[in-house]
Amino acid sequence: MSAVLTGGSAAALYAPQAYMSHDADFILVADNPLHKVAIVLEPIGFLRDGKSRIFVHPTSAFTVDFPKGPLAVGGEYVHETHEVERRGVRLRVLTRTDCIRDRLAHFYFWSDYTALNAAVAVAAHNIHKADIDVLRAWTERESPALLEKFDEFERRLRIFRERARRKKVSLPGRSPGSLPR
Repeated sequence: MSAVLTGGSAAALYAPQAYMSHDADFILVADNPLHKVAIVLEPIGFLRDGKSRIFVHPTSAFTVDFPKGPLAVGGEYVHETHEVERRGVRLRVLTRTDCIRDRLAHFYFWSDYTALNAAVAVAAHNIHKADIDVLRAWTERESPALLEKFDEFERRLRIFRERARRKKVSLPGRSPGSLPR
C-alpha cells in the first residue's frame, strides 16, 4: 500500500520550527479500500472513526487522515513526489514546491491564513527566484484573479526574509539541497 504525505503535515516536515499539524494527511496512490488501511493501522492503535476517512488513537491528539484522491494540487495532478528516509523508514511526501502550492490552494480557495503562513515558512527555506516564477505561473493557470492573493504570499515571504536578515540569523531548517524544491 503506497501513500503520499500531503497538507499541513507535509508543511510541518519542511518547516518544523514554523508550523505544526495535528494530523497526518495521506493520499493513497491507488484508491485502496479503507478497510485495508485499517488492517495496517489497527496493530499500532489507530482505529477508524466510524465511516470517516480519519483514524484516531485513544492516547494521542494526532489523527491520521486519508482524504480522497487523486493526488492533485488545485486543478493539476501531482506526478512527482519526494522520499524521505529516517531510521530505515521511508516516507513519500509532496515535493517542496507542491507542498507550497497545496498550502497556497487552501489560502486561495478557503482564505486559510494558517495555510498561507505555512506556505511562507516552507518557501523561506531555500526557495529560489525560479521557484517563485513556477508558483506564480501555476497561480495564473488556476485563475488570473488569484494573482492578488499570490502577491500577498510574496509580500509575506519578503517580510519573513527581511526579519530573518535583520536578526542576522540563518533561516532555520535544512541545509540547501538536502530536500527538493
